[in-house]
Amino acid sequence: MVYEGAPDRRKSLVMGIFGGLAGAYAMRRYLLDVMPKLFPDANNPPKMTDQPDPLEERAPFGRLYQSDESGYQVAGRVAYKLVTSESATLAQRRRLGDFVQWGMGLLAGITYGATRTSTFPRDIAGGFFYGIRLWLGDEIFMPLLGLRPGPTRFTPRQHFALLSSYWVYSFVATNLTRILYRLFSPETR
Repeated sequence: MVYEGAPDRRKSLVMGIFGGLAGAYAMRRYLLDVMPKLFPDANNPPKMTDQPDPLEERAPFGRLYQSDESGYQVAGRVAYKLVTSESATLAQRRRLGDFVQWGMGLLAGITYGATRTSTFPRDIAGGFFYGIRLWLGDEIFMPLLGLRPGPTRFTPRQHFALLSSYWVYSFVATNLTRILYRLFSPETR
């Protein structure tokens, strides 16, 4: 049964692909062009102390990250090593990190599109909270997997800078998904 405000899941999933790619692009541009101006200290290295981070201690694979890598680069480097049994060069790590970031953006967009619950304007708020959920995943699960330093290694300002990047992603991805869905579904209002 289809009723007003309920999205077609298959159509939403396809629209989520486009929204996720656009969101990943917007997030990338924000990270490279805007965030260094708004948060000059956001890319400072994590504070490495003798005290272990509680999440890092629980990582089943141990510490996989190196101090000069993003979580995306670590994931790309580890996957490359598993597939080829070779170590990635610095240029390869950067490229692999870009691929992982695009892939994660695409996956998050697909997930958003497939799990949308309405086509009403209040769905915009859902995008705001989706950004918070993605940020929490980055803050909690990436250190648990050993892909980045734990949250105690960063300043509150660095945490907020990361959250703002996820809000850029989620705002673009969710709104483009909604707009495309409405364009290709004239029966919804």
